[in-house]
Amino acid sequence: MITERWPTSRLFLSASADVSDFWELCGRQALDGTTTAVRFSPATLRGTTAHIEVADAEALEQFLRPARRGFLVGVFEQNEPQLFVVDAGNARRVRSSHERSSLHLPAAHLLDDLTYGLLWSLVQFDDGLLADDWALDQEQPTLNTYLSLLRSAPSRMTLPDLTNIGANFLGSAFCAQHILRRLDGLSDPPVFWTREQTGEQAAAWLWFRHKSDYLAALSALYTGAADPLSRAFCIPEAEVARSDRYERILLLLAITLMEIHGIRVDVLADPEFSEVDGFALVWGKLAAVANWVRTEAIWAVDTVTQRSVLRGYQDALGEAQRHSVMQGGDPESRLRSLAGYLEIPWSWLVTRCREVGECGAASIVRPRSRHLSVDALDDVFQFLGGLAPGR
Repeated sequence: MITERWPTSRLFLSASADVSDFWELCGRQALDGTTTAVRFSPATLRGTTAHIEVADAEALEQFLRPARRGFLVGVFEQNEPQLFVVDAGNARRVRSSHERSSLHLPAAHLLDDLTYGLLWSLVQFDDGLLADDWALDQEQPTLNTYLSLLRSAPSRMTLPDLTNIGANFLGSAFCAQHILRRLDGLSDPPVFWTREQTGEQAAAWLWFRHKSDYLAALSALYTGAADPLSRAFCIPEAEVARSDRYERILLLLAITLMEIHGIRVDVLADPEFSEVDGFALVWGKLAAVANWVRTEAIWAVDTVTQRSVLRGYQDALGEAQRHSVMQGGDPESRLRSLAGYLEIPWSWLVTRCREVGECGAASIVRPRSRHLSVDALDDVFQFLGGLAPGR
């Protein structure tokens, strides 16, 4: 069922009860892919609680004990089987507080496009950052040197040992610092253009701790400004068609996070604007260019003041504002229209966000890397879960 529903999953089932089954999660372009242990057990569903049966307590203890990542999946057999998922660390905690014959989970742990997108993205981010933790720490002095430059674009070959995740993390963190430094002392609120086009690329906004800090810093910097902050995306229909629904959900959740921080988002479908730089534009003054998505360098940043270039960025933003697929005078209206464009059922999404928000994302899967956090996701679930489901 898992491999049939989600093509980025592969299951490898062991022939021995003493050896764990394994679940491979495959990235598409930005994510590297990784493998986690998995154990399937029968489950029953009573009301809002899934009860995972523990037929062999010793075997379950052996599965939960290792330090490696693992998932326990309860299988509720009916006309269409339902799966309920929890990572091994949480299962250890839950099991210690209940009777030994079963393990109780909120029904919100249902494995569907929402929860699959969470664990698919988090586990890959987590493993990549843990693999690169030492190298990333060693690069901090180098980053400070680069920040003093108005323009830089270090090649991936300068850090060949980094995973894609590690390089993306480094590029994302540097671009955020570059923009904040270039905006320092400018009172006019900037307008942003963002290069993410898929959920795989945009999921970094949901998990990377520095992303939430960056959005909070921008909100605090321009509190009380006459014009609200705004941000544009170019997400062509072809990219929407190529993405599975779980990935489109990640994209919508990331855009929701920005709306929560008071940033009005516009989404342009015209593919002619796909290669526009990521930038923060202060009208008539400068553009802090910052690319880390869909670029061959770890990051490519610049500080632009030429009027012709600024005019080009301004024209792209005007096009996004005039032809945005996100229509409406409030975040709910805009997000509802975005859900329609991304072909995500609004009522289902709001209901599931409410359910997951009640138990918290970390009750399903939690980060191990110090660079990741569930706080932004919980804010998103609380916000979307509080909206009217409608139709």
